[in-house]
Amino acid sequence: MQETGQGESYEIEVEVQLTPAARVRVRSVVGASKLREAIEAAQKLVSELLPTSHPIMEDAARRFPQDLLAHLGSLKYRDLALLLTYFEGPLTREQINQRSRELGKEVSKDWLDTEFFRRPYKDYFVAEADASGAKVYRLSEKGKMQAEEILRRLR
Repeated sequence: MQETGQGESYEIEVEVQLTPAARVRVRSVVGASKLREAIEAAQKLVSELLPTSHPIMEDAARRFPQDLLAHLGSLKYRDLALLLTYFEGPLTREQINQRSRELGKEVSKDWLDTEFFRRPYKDYFVAEADASGAKVYRLSEKGKMQAEEILRRLR
């Protein structure tokens, strides 16, 4: 909190995790007479910068669908990795392993370290570095089509 000639101001910093690989940090000095007003001003600022209809925000809200959990036992590692990446956005290999374990069928680290990089699997994923330098994988167009085919088969 700082005193200015026009009253008090608060420095507010808000960080929003959009996807496992993308974050937005907003820092601003907000003029307000009370902390509550400063927080409301910061919320308004964030909502103006990142409307909920923004494609990145929509991706961040997506999770692995509950109706597919019944099919986990029949899914190959490749199919599960494709579906996780399709629904949850870019993920590291560690995140694929962790999320699959949380869902009830672990995609083994050995598979992620070997088969994941071999044809035809590697053609389904595109590797990119996130802001921290970690390698994250998103679906290529071929991978999206394959994930949608798996969904049609399961549903």
